Amino acid sequence: MQAVETMRSLLGQESPGPRCRRDAPALWGRPVPLLAQALLLTAALLALLLTAAVPARATEVEAVGEAAVLNNNLAGARKQALLNAQRNAVEQGVGLVLDSKTVAENFEIIKDKVLTSAQGFVTRYTVLEEGPTPDQQTFRVKIKAEVSQDLLEDRLSALRILHQAMGNKRVMVVYQSENPNAIERTHGAARTALQSIRDEFNKAGFRLFNEAATDKVYRQVERAGRVDRPVDDLIAMALDQQADLLVRFENVAGQRGPKGGLFSAAFATIRISVFETTTGRQLADSQAEGKQLLQANAGPYDWEKGLATAAEKAARQAATESVQKIADYYKQIGDEGFNYLLAFRGFNDDQKDLILDFLESTPGFSNLSEKKNTIDYLEVELFSSQDASRLRRMLRAGLKEKGIELQTQSTAGNRLVFSNLKKQE
Repeated sequence: MQAVETMRSLLGQESPGPRCRRDAPALWGRPVPLLAQALLLTAALLALLLTAAVPARATEVEAVGEAAVLNNNLAGARKQALLNAQRNAVEQGVGLVLDSKTVAENFEIIKDKVLTSAQGFVTRYTVLEEGPTPDQQTFRVKIKAEVSQDLLEDRLSALRILHQAMGNKRVMVVYQSENPNAIERTHGAARTALQSIRDEFNKAGFRLFNEAATDKVYRQVERAGRVDRPVDDLIAMALDQQADLLVRFENVAGQRGPKGGLFSAAFATIRISVFETTTGRQLADSQAEGKQLLQANAGPYDWEKGLATAAEKAARQAATESVQKIADYYKQIGDEGFNYLLAFRGFNDDQKDLILDFLESTPGFSNLSEKKNTIDYLEVELFSSQDASRLRRMLRAGLKEKGIELQTQSTAGNRLVFSNLKKQE
């Protein structure tokens, strides 16, 4: 409509009036020559196309970016300062979309997933001021930028889904190789890859088990005398440690000979598999390769450092892909999962409190609602991503550790009824 109104003004026409006669070429109640009609329609279509190309909603902000001038390279400093200005503009845009509390809670994710790709959210910008500072050590750029609210909100929405759906998931990262060419778990490159994987999962909002808990799993494997422990056994061990997700990875590393007599290369192939411990479902299987160039005559120290650098690159890429696949899975099943009604019969008040504490503190349960709490009876509604069979086993195992033994009385659809096993005895 805006384009049409503009053309009306250009042609000296008024707003729509009575309909024209059928035998007279006319627009908006007034006869118009055919050439003028054609020009009008063409211009209107072009205006509509141009309008469609502009983001529906954009926020205009002013931002400043600075960068150090190294080796008198003003052009390089200007380029970096401009990127920093765009990043600061997008950061202002984030502040307009989210409240400060949400920004603070999700800052690491926003920094890594939004601000590092700030140019994608800046639809246009104008340089207002630019130039080196008086001491010639810093280049400063001030811009007026349009930040796309639509693109930014889409991205932030996806990240909020990721953070909320997985923020409480507890993850155990274990090194286990299937490839006979994989390096040992104690190798420096394997340890570097492990730390990189842990870093990426931590930034995505997961809770990582400490080394002591992971070492307990390694000791169980070693006591069994098998290095090729089946993944089902590892999943069971991780579940025993109350992990929600098992992340298993391996590192196939090596070196490639000099290229043209000048360089050689250290490489690492990282494969990551992610399993949901309560269901045994595989959520991700990602692989990435990293490479680090070295001098042809590189010594042992340089090779170890090169292998570690290559492993870090590959591990971060494979971990990022795995996190996205996990996010896609939980987004597909929904943040809340399945609705369950749980009934507990024959428990006293202290036992019912223990049951409620367990349900409230155990990851994987959400929207807990106490429906009924009478003498010897407790009824609770909650959401979980687990199927009924897995949920039942999870409840029995978890509450048994707290001294409460459940007897399954009945299961009808998503209604599970438990009784007090000790009271029956």
